[in-house]
Amino acid sequence: MNRPFFFVFILISIVICDEANRLYVNDKLVRVEPLTDEHIKYLQDLEMNSSLDFWTEITRPNKPVDIHINANEFGQYVSEFDQYSIPFNVVVDDLQTIIDIERQQIERDDFMRQIESRWLGQTKIDIVGKYVSYNDIVTYMQEKANNDPTHIQVRDMGNSHEGQSMKLISIQYNPSSTRNIWIDCGIHAREWITPAMCVWMIDNLIEDYNNNNPTIRDLLNYWTVYIAPVLNPDGYEFSRSKTRLWRKNRRNNNFLNCYGVDLNRNYPRKWMEGGASNSPCSETYGGSSAQSEIETKNVINFLTSKIGSWDMYMSFHSYGQLWLTPYGYSNNDPPNYQQHVSAAQAGANAIKGVNSKRTYEIGGIADVLYIATGSTVDWAYDDLKIPYSYTIELPPSRTESSVGFVLPPDQAPGVCHETYVGMKAFLVEVKKGVTGASTG
Repeated sequence: MNRPFFFVFILISIVICDEANRLYVNDKLVRVEPLTDEHIKYLQDLEMNSSLDFWTEITRPNKPVDIHINANEFGQYVSEFDQYSIPFNVVVDDLQTIIDIERQQIERDDFMRQIESRWLGQTKIDIVGKYVSYNDIVTYMQEKANNDPTHIQVRDMGNSHEGQSMKLISIQYNPSSTRNIWIDCGIHAREWITPAMCVWMIDNLIEDYNNNNPTIRDLLNYWTVYIAPVLNPDGYEFSRSKTRLWRKNRRNNNFLNCYGVDLNRNYPRKWMEGGASNSPCSETYGGSSAQSEIETKNVINFLTSKIGSWDMYMSFHSYGQLWLTPYGYSNNDPPNYQQHVSAAQAGANAIKGVNSKRTYEIGGIADVLYIATGSTVDWAYDDLKIPYSYTIELPPSRTESSVGFVLPPDQAPGVCHETYVGMKAFLVEVKKGVTGASTG
């Protein structure tokens, strides 16, 4: 392909992508603040019986809730909020505007990578800290493995619903190590910061180990690390090419043209016992049965194949600045709750040391948020007996004026860096906990 034609091809591709994603013109992101139990019940009924897209969970009075409202329904719900005397404010007046800005930044990055690859002859393209395609992430992981096949491998968990190979990377510097930790991202398609976080973890763990960072050397000489950057590759690519705010996988539910299962409600632990929907059109649809989805089965099969060897399970989500422990299905604390909190607090403190504006709330999923069953974390803790099991909800927080899931690409490196610093401090505490070492 000659260079002028290649340049035109890229520009045409950008226009096509923009048109495919213009679904949210004049849609609003509205933050409501329920003040009473009546307000909570009203919002819960809306979540179950309307087309509204709740971006944050309904928890308790005085806890704000972010809701995406379609442009043609905005007037109706403003009237209802006024009728129920529920305070609200419009956080984003036109969601399409912030999506367009995000898209433009990503396209500039993509275009520069194309130039570097085709015109400058660079064969290794930097994707760290960027929002990139699933194929780019897989290519990146394979490059890491090719550079050090003795210690790094790309593994295949099986195919997704649409036939994409679900890849993860293993990092093992100590061949005699028998203990493992797991980190995953991208189970919800629209949470683009999370695959970027997993790639950042991969890149910095390898770089710090090779640069003789004493903390990382100690951790990676003890553990083999498994990182799965995208647990929902079909949904992730659909959110990139078609519907930016898509959450679920891409199963055709054969019901009113409703697609997708919420993979984080599809795990077998307490499946469909609360906090999940049996409506195929719902954003929290738990599926036709526990582990009905091939993506769920692939993860379960891989983790179960190494049962008894796992010390830590971490699943990155967005958004909220929350460091969450089991349980989602109960307000009871797990037996080692204080150890969970202590390790999480070390991580949260380290993040705040990098960015004083970051304050993470720590606690059980059901206590901090709400009852949610069929989640990865409860399954990992209860069924696999992984002693330290967590979900982290990355920034932004749920109280600041923000753009929710559409975190600007230029903020991604900062979020990834500070979270990596927090993860190092956190993992030091986890290692102390599982080895019985003194915490000083």
